[in-house]
Amino acid sequence: MKTMKTMNVMKSGSFFKHSYIAILILIIQLCLGCSSDDNSPAIIIGEPDIQEPFDGTALKDAIAENRNKAIQEFSLTVETGGSITGEQGTVLYFPPDIITDQHGDPVTGEVTIRLIEIYDRSSMVLTKMPTNGKRENGDIETLISAGEFYIDAYQGEESLLLSGAFQINVPTEEFDPEMRIFDGQDNDCDGIQCDIVWEENTEKGLEPGQGDGAEDGTWVNRYIGFLDNFGWTNLDRWIIDPRPKTSVSVAVPEGYDNTNCNVYITIDNEPTALALLDIYNEETSLFTEHYGHIPIGMEVHFIFVSKQEDAYVYAVQPATIGENHIETIGTLTTGTEEDLTAVINELP
Repeated sequence: MKTMKTMNVMKSGSFFKHSYIAILILIIQLCLGCSSDDNSPAIIIGEPDIQEPFDGTALKDAIAENRNKAIQEFSLTVETGGSITGEQGTVLYFPPDIITDQHGDPVTGEVTIRLIEIYDRSSMVLTKMPTNGKRENGDIETLISAGEFYIDAYQGEESLLLSGAFQINVPTEEFDPEMRIFDGQDNDCDGIQCDIVWEENTEKGLEPGQGDGAEDGTWVNRYIGFLDNFGWTNLDRWIIDPRPKTSVSVAVPEGYDNTNCNVYITIDNEPTALALLDIYNEETSLFTEHYGHIPIGMEVHFIFVSKQEDAYVYAVQPATIGENHIETIGTLTTGTEEDLTAVINELP
């Protein structure tokens, strides 16, 4: 392309004439392009195609919707008590007259018992219910779960309370004596839509038992415990691993942060352990865990999850934890909830 030199023009008429010619030549050059090739594409001048960062609303709404879809409802007569059985085999036994209103006064007649059962890590991811547990000293570590549950009761629009304990009966392939009852703690809310950190309830234990299965009626082993509060409950045990521990950080693709995605670690061959990396460093743009309790040499998979409109955006990639491990999330996949569920369920 020829370079146009500016000439000193003494007369205003000559200045405007040359300016007009210069502008005309510039317009012609922009239309034809710099190449003499007749097949070269034309230059199109317009607004740049800039995609605004999304705010994470779709992901938050999907998590809330998945929790709500998981609710099962049952009718119970307070005066007689009775049992209810969830779709996945959880059994709740309510003694007579232990349900009260918000003032502690006895409730009579029919009430609605609501139950959520979560037994696998794909459900944990879709409902954002990881197995992050808090030690007595405040450290956050990963738990291995035997089942996560939400239980409450309503009469009409009024939420109800308990004046005594009811029994929870949870199916298991094999009874693990290290399993304990953990309560879901969240100082900001007390309902279904809470970000939970599990805390061990040292006053409650679990006993082995047996009973029939959820669907086929087969005889199965069970954990038996007693709960005296509604809300979130988890049966868990702490991970015992003698290997040296380290910190783990995750770098996510540009445009993502703690407002529009979640990052998890799932442990190979522990299908009910799911750690949420719930700390985000705005200076480094890294997701991290809390206290460097991840064993060096552990085989894991990192799960990145976001959502844009009706599609999930995700990545699932294997790794072996190294010292001061930094994982970089690579190629992202777009798919349905069923696609994401299938990928997670195929993990070791």
